[in-house]
Amino acid sequence: MPATAAARQFLTREGARGADFSGCLILVPHHHAGQALREALGRCVGGAVLPPRLLTLPEWADTLPSPVRPAPQSRVLAHLHDLLARMPKLLAHVPLWQAAQELAGLAAEMEEAGLGLDALDELRRRPNAYLSAEAAIADTVWRACREGFALPARLQAERLFALARQAAHPLYHFGLIGLSRQEARFLALWAERQEVIELVMPPAFPERLALLDAAWAGADAPPLRQRAQTHARTQATSPAAQAWTLRPAANLEAAANAAVAQVAEWTGRGHRRIALVALDRMLARRVRALLERRAILVQDETGWAMSTAAASHVLERWTGLLGQGMFHADLLDLLKSPFVHAAADPDLAVSQLEQAFRRHGAPRDLAGHQALAREYGLGAASEALARIARARNAFPSGRARLAAWTEGLLASLEALGAQAALAADPIGAQILALLRGLAQECAGHPTAYPLTEWRRWLALHLETATFTDASVESPIRLTHLAAAHHRDWEGVLLLGAGAAHLPARTRARVFNDATRLQLGLPGALEREAAQRQALADLLARAPAAALVWQSEEAGEEQPLSPWLVQLDAFHSIAWGRGLVRDAGRAAGGSAGLKADPPPSDPVRAMPPERMTVSAWQSLLNCPFQFHARHLLRLNEPDETPEAMDKADYGSLLHGILARFHRRFPRLAEALPETLEAALQEASQSAFGAVEARDYEALAWRLRWQRQIPAYLAWALGWEARGYRFESAETALSAEIEWAGTAAEAGRTRLEGRADRIDAREDALVALDYKTQSRQTLKQKLAPEAEDAQLTAYAWLAGAAEAAFVALDERDRVTELAWPGDLAVAAGEEALRLRDTLSAMACGAAIPAHGAPSACAWCEMRGLCRVEHRAPASMP
Repeated sequence: MPATAAARQFLTREGARGADFSGCLILVPHHHAGQALREALGRCVGGAVLPPRLLTLPEWADTLPSPVRPAPQSRVLAHLHDLLARMPKLLAHVPLWQAAQELAGLAAEMEEAGLGLDALDELRRRPNAYLSAEAAIADTVWRACREGFALPARLQAERLFALARQAAHPLYHFGLIGLSRQEARFLALWAERQEVIELVMPPAFPERLALLDAAWAGADAPPLRQRAQTHARTQATSPAAQAWTLRPAANLEAAANAAVAQVAEWTGRGHRRIALVALDRMLARRVRALLERRAILVQDETGWAMSTAAASHVLERWTGLLGQGMFHADLLDLLKSPFVHAAADPDLAVSQLEQAFRRHGAPRDLAGHQALAREYGLGAASEALARIARARNAFPSGRARLAAWTEGLLASLEALGAQAALAADPIGAQILALLRGLAQECAGHPTAYPLTEWRRWLALHLETATFTDASVESPIRLTHLAAAHHRDWEGVLLLGAGAAHLPARTRARVFNDATRLQLGLPGALEREAAQRQALADLLARAPAAALVWQSEEAGEEQPLSPWLVQLDAFHSIAWGRGLVRDAGRAAGGSAGLKADPPPSDPVRAMPPERMTVSAWQSLLNCPFQFHARHLLRLNEPDETPEAMDKADYGSLLHGILARFHRRFPRLAEALPETLEAALQEASQSAFGAVEARDYEALAWRLRWQRQIPAYLAWALGWEARGYRFESAETALSAEIEWAGTAAEAGRTRLEGRADRIDAREDALVALDYKTQSRQTLKQKLAPEAEDAQLTAYAWLAGAAEAAFVALDERDRVTELAWPGDLAVAAGEEALRLRDTLSAMACGAAIPAHGAPSACAWCEMRGLCRVEHRAPASMP
């Protein structure tokens, strides 16, 4: 193993110490690499040893006591925010907290680079030197921050230099990639007084490292083709062809399945130490979930942002409610959280509020919610709302200091009954500790902020703080590139090897690479060089490596990383074949895996005892939709009315017109002015109740009131043609007899409610009000449309005529009558219904074969899984 070589090199110099190496110090890039060296020393000595101190550079610097304590990051951010707020014109388009976060990172890098005030002044004095606005901001704010705070990076450098001045023993190190200028300067200062020895950990496959060096040679090297041909002459066969694979996948799920298939293959061969390098965090999380589904545990070394945890969601939802007037959906979301116990029976409180909102509409503030709960005697809901009111009172009003807002949040969580539940949750406990720490750190910051600014500050900390699950131990590690090099792996899987994630790029909104270069900081080229060095070391140490990326996203091609494109081209020229696996094979990603089961066979069911006309239309649209929606009753509950939409508008017009025509069954017997005044009054009354809770209903009322003259003109003309109003909102029903197997027979009651029934001479006429366009209604009447509404109502009512009444045309109302022989069409509709029910009774399948128009808005898509079926398999 490579660590063994480093251990032997160390023992060559320090072997006289016997088994006690505690007096020695070895600098390591990360603890995982140090653990491998510790184990190698034990093997080389042949027994137990007292290992040397294995520390990273920051850890060693922290061992030196200092009278100065570094400023907490939260205080630094707040101070930088306040400084940037004094420059509104320069940063008007950028969120200040994000700009402050970028600037804090930039200030740390300036300290790590050893850029003192003199160095920056020297940069300014150079010929043709100038600072852009962004660089000038960074320079000015950094100078001010440096005078007011002890920045952690500055203190670390000072401690390292103090250690170098006290150098009294040799210093060992290995794997230190991407050192800052101050860290490199520290090693140089130590070397002036004592030896600095680099322990060599050669890769297990040096020929692969040579391949990568040749493929990724710098701009001053010969052309790629020449390098590849030269390398092929020295290496007859590829050292990577059987070891490395580049795997494209058509989508995220295919990429995850390909990754899981590779892990399954490696574990099947007996490999244990496997690295999952998370370049694409979304893909990495999906891979981990799929592996855990297969009972393959993964130890996560990267952690995840606390902002993504369910416990953090409580904070986001609760603080959001404070600033938006208690929107009902967010209120219910908060109360449904397992961390919130605002009532003795939280489930009952949520149920009461949900039903009340659906039946009576949702108020827009907490007082309205409480009034609704009192009016309808919702005890559990009232209890929960009272606790929310008390919790809200724990917050300051107006503007307050960051510490005051944070302390108010902690107090409000106690009032909500959430503190105990959060404390019992591993992530929740860390979030509470984070909040207490932030309140303490910012206690001395004097600036007062509004609620919105404090929420942005809090969200920034929740986004940057990470949680790592220490309860899982596994040789399969989810890690990142900076922690994967100089470790012994049996398999390496890079998740997200596309150009979007490799090389990783810093997302700067203000202080971009040009700003960094003007300030004398390393740019993107230096950062990418460190990443490429870590990647090369990783690929040269593992026997096998697979690099997976999502090659398509939202219909757009996602290219491979430019480094890997260059490597693939080099390999193709040198040995006649590339490293990219066939995309068709990779897209499936199912080698060694059980694929997700195909959609289940079409279900079968007996006809219902009752069905509505809309259920019959659902059966025509898609039998599976009908089965799930009307037989299994899996349809979603009614949504809580928020803003009035066109469906609500249509329902309101139905009621208005029903009441109006019952009051004036013969329009010709009243004056036109009287009719218009009555219809206007009925409309004002109906819309007024809705406008009380939804001001947007006013626009719909005005739209209808402009249409009233056109409607009355149509209605009077309709009556003049011999049509008489008979009834409105008329309940209709009829029995359908069907035959089943073994001479069994049954009945289904078809029910419906006609908007309006008129009469002409001795015949009935069925009318259906519609707020859709004439073009849409014409399409419904086309023979191929299979719209059953008019024919079904005509059969139920025994009507000789039927028509849609189009109410949505501006300044015009017209009817669209059934275009053919209605009696024949209605009779055929009844026969089709009877035959369909008989087929169901005889065991006919109920397939999911809805047309795209039916599937577009169907809530049962997750059950039939139409997206997961190939078009050829659709009935």
